[in-house]
Amino acid sequence: MRPGGLLFGMGDPATVIDQYRRYVQDGRLEISEVMASELSELLLSKKGISLAEQGHLVTALRDLANIQEMRTKWTESRAASGMLVKARKKYIKLLRSNGMQQEAKVEARSEAIDEVQRGRVRAHEGALRAALSHWKRARKVQPQLIEAYWRPLDAHERIKSTLKGANKFGLALAKILTSVGPVNRVGESFQLQPEDAEPQPLESLLSDLSRWLKPELALPAKASVALDSPTREIERQIASIEAGEQAANAKLQAAIDTLQPAIDYHEYSRGGSS
Repeated sequence: MRPGGLLFGMGDPATVIDQYRRYVQDGRLEISEVMASELSELLLSKKGISLAEQGHLVTALRDLANIQEMRTKWTESRAASGMLVKARKKYIKLLRSNGMQQEAKVEARSEAIDEVQRGRVRAHEGALRAALSHWKRARKVQPQLIEAYWRPLDAHERIKSTLKGANKFGLALAKILTSVGPVNRVGESFQLQPEDAEPQPLESLLSDLSRWLKPELALPAKASVALDSPTREIERQIASIEAGEQAANAKLQAAIDTLQPAIDYHEYSRGGSS
């Protein structure tokens, strides 16, 4: 596909990104993949790329890898994520050289999500060891990223049809689930929101936990016992939120409850603050 063929006359990269993301939301994955691919090729071929353009390249490659994963195009997604690694490193370097240290830090942390995505693709390809390596890296970058602890068990089940050798991963998942509460409701869905990490939706995770705790999958007893407790606690909190017995966002509610005004308004209105 000739770089720029579809994108000619479509405007700046940000406009293209907004457009193909709308296509993704509409389920038009084929055209969104073509646009993300062409934008990536266009920016990769450009000499003297600017800081902003490098940022757009990182976004386009990240989106491309995810879109291709959604389309079960594992080889293509793996290739896009490999290019993303190089593009992200260059972008972080450019941010730092331009004095944008906070922005560089944020982008560096995004490596965790990218590594989780790479691991998912490798797991779909049946490469368990490679997938586990990506998730290990993700946990190093973002120690509270729940998906990086969840996916190893998912991959063991997917590839080996058993959790017999997944004891340490079960224990690690139990530990992180115990430490990142409470449960929050966002709209009609429930999630955990760790500090400094992306939120984890709970519907699919709870479904997996319920299945993994069944004897048929042979999860070692130590991990099974460890996982049972946070699973029950998450289910209890969901039931409490649905019954109105627990705040939908407990952290926010606690902050509101402890918030004290700096000035007593009634005293101020009477002139008593002077």
